[in-house]
Amino acid sequence: MKKSLLFLFLMLISSSAANAFYFEDDFDGIQLGYRGFTDLSYTFGVHHSFDRVGIMTSHGYQFAPQLFAGAGVGFNYDYNNSNCGLPVFAHFRCDILENEITPYVDLRVGYSFLDIKGFYLNPSVGCRFELNDNLGLNFGIGYSLQMMSYSWYYHEKENCGGIDLRVGIDF
Repeated sequence: MKKSLLFLFLMLISSSAANAFYFEDDFDGIQLGYRGFTDLSYTFGVHHSFDRVGIMTSHGYQFAPQLFAGAGVGFNYDYNNSNCGLPVFAHFRCDILENEITPYVDLRVGYSFLDIKGFYLNPSVGCRFELNDNLGLNFGIGYSLQMMSYSWYYHEKENCGGIDLRVGIDF
């Protein structure tokens, strides 16, 4: 399943990269250059009760109307267990269409620090609604794989991931 999702994501990015060379200069949608994101999220813990709320921001460069790459940081709070996480990640995004309403595929990969520490991976899909030339509203759903290290009697790693619902803006 993981290989199928990775293959689909890579196919979408490669097809968008091929189309990126044929865009017109008068495109009024997502502008090339700097682009930033701010998101609020709620993660429904699939493993045990690791439900959490989060806020994330990422900043980077829009290489083509469809392709974005950047880096970001976030803060997650697991209110059931009073744990905090600070994910630091690389952010890749493909806006599939060049319209005011466009689906997107998003990937964030990195490492989380503080109480919830370990490998962080968050693939998601969603829809972007253009509010004006410099602002968009985003709704997404994905899976947040978050490895968590802890030790009681011995060192243990566990996936405290879950289904991630996200709302945010891009600017």
